[in-house]
Amino acid sequence: MTILKRRQIVILTLVLMIVIAGYIQYSYKKSGYSENDEETGRLGEAVYVDTQELESAKGDNQETNKDESEEKGKIVTASKEAEDYFAQTKLEKEITRSRDADSFRSIAEDEKASAEVKEQAYNKMMALIDVSDKEMRIEALIKKQGFDDVIALFADDGSVDIIVKAPTLTASQVAQITDIVSRQANVDIDKIIIKNKF
Repeated sequence: MTILKRRQIVILTLVLMIVIAGYIQYSYKKSGYSENDEETGRLGEAVYVDTQELESAKGDNQETNKDESEEKGKIVTASKEAEDYFAQTKLEKEITRSRDADSFRSIAEDEKASAEVKEQAYNKMMALIDVSDKEMRIEALIKKQGFDDVIALFADDGSVDIIVKAPTLTASQVAQITDIVSRQANVDIDKIIIKNKF
């Protein structure tokens, strides 16, 4: 019985201490103040900070962060549109190339096809591989110039379209891209069309 009373007294004392600590914490939060360490504080000493100043500073930071995130959101929106365009175009290009290569390969391997048709299919398949290789080299070299993404597309008339992911293109950048495409694809400068998308 005495053990039970002793435990009850200890528990009651702990509960009272928690209530008092809570009250003290509440009263400091309610009338919190801040002091400069140089005036009253010493190293390692606890300093009470005014919660209203912290909340106003926190509110200012939140507004600043909100403004920054809104600006980033605009960039992400524009960039997302460009990202979608580049991803979609590359995917469509790969699907078309794969389908064409399969078609030419099946014709070239068809035993019923004439030798002339087989040779034409084989030549077209080799030309397709050559164009894919050139596009890949051009894209890699243009990316090496610091652009995030680029798509190179060879047209049937011998022209080359280059779409670069960039907000703008300077005359110097256009000259660099033109030089790369002209050397790698061996096409005239007037057949190179460069556009930007961002």
